[in-house]
Amino acid sequence: MRIALINPPLAERYVNSIDEPLGILYLAASLQNNHEVYLIDSFNNLLSTEETIKIIKELDVEVLGVSLIFTGAYQTSLEIIKTLKQIKPSITSIIGGNTATFLADELAGIPFIDYVVRGESDISFPRLINAISTDRETTNISGISFYKDGTIIHNPAAPLVEDLDSLPYPARELLPLKNKYPRAILSSRGCAYGCIYCSSSAFWQKTFRIRSIDNIINEIKLLNEQEELQYFSFADDCLTLIPDRAREIAARILALNLDCTWGCTGRIETMSEGLIKDLADSGCKGIFFGVESGSNRVLKMLKRRYSPADVYTLYRLCLKHGITPYFSYIIGLPFEEKEDLDQTFDLIQKLQGVENGIHILTPLPGTPIFKEADKYGIKMASCDITNLDINGKPLITTKHLTAADINDAYRKAVGYSLKALRKRGVQ
Repeated sequence: MRIALINPPLAERYVNSIDEPLGILYLAASLQNNHEVYLIDSFNNLLSTEETIKIIKELDVEVLGVSLIFTGAYQTSLEIIKTLKQIKPSITSIIGGNTATFLADELAGIPFIDYVVRGESDISFPRLINAISTDRETTNISGISFYKDGTIIHNPAAPLVEDLDSLPYPARELLPLKNKYPRAILSSRGCAYGCIYCSSSAFWQKTFRIRSIDNIINEIKLLNEQEELQYFSFADDCLTLIPDRAREIAARILALNLDCTWGCTGRIETMSEGLIKDLADSGCKGIFFGVESGSNRVLKMLKRRYSPADVYTLYRLCLKHGITPYFSYIIGLPFEEKEDLDQTFDLIQKLQGVENGIHILTPLPGTPIFKEADKYGIKMASCDITNLDINGKPLITTKHLTAADINDAYRKAVGYSLKALRKRGVQ
């Protein structure tokens, strides 16, 4: 079958970085031996909805798979599917991804969507494609939702991949303009934490699975043989979740003697100077950390096992060993009072010479604060999925902050962050 896998455009784009769409790259790798697979990466290639539709139309595919990860792509995804269904009614439309998983009930009821694939789809999606290609029944396939006889049906969740090493490497050769993508390695799936503003734990069914280090290193070696790597990143929710494993990965990368650098995401509680040094020695030059707040009280309520003082110590250690830390904060947390915000401003200003991401607390589908807003004292001004944007305007009020308070604090935090970035970091 001719299959198009789409990374759809956002209605409003606020991220300028380019990232490999690993989800559809893994699916393409599992399908390409038996089917003709095309990748259209509209998000990273800055294609409009109209340009995306034109490309798919010319390909004349039989199956259209759209990866709806961000709420900002909700409207564009539906427009793409609806238009192509009108052009070619026989096309089978499938939508999956993070946002699609948690909106399966809504999406499955839309007439022009044939199937919603929920959660990890390495097993369910190929099974669905094989059933469609052989005209077999699809209603018994796990992990899918669909509309039938006036009823929305959600089949039981699909099994997770037990052995991540069994998966083929992502089909990067199918990427448009493939050489412009910084390479990303996914060494694990899932997250051991259950942050109230994050849907990762729910998406991965509260599991955490890892690839063998041999398998990871072999992928890095292959990429280097193909293109002489200059930079790559680990796309894990947290590479340092198991510090000893992170140190072993670093040691194995160092042994490759590559002429390249790399980055990852870390968890502050897991860091030590020894780990930071090992990462730096192997070429790690950047680590992203979710700090979230500069208030010790708020951090404790978020069940974080670190203090603002620990963040500052980590900042100094990273710079000492040649690693640039990137810090992220959330404005409008349900426990946050104005005094807590002042402490966040203080911490942002203290961490000079590094980049900070400032975001507004937004109840995204699948997150605890979306499912149980009342429990956290959150009131939403709008439930319109297309408005849910962590870098847009506040859509909530909390027990302590109005939407205006949150908006004012967000603007202040962004201003303090820009001033701190322009200053020289502690050496």
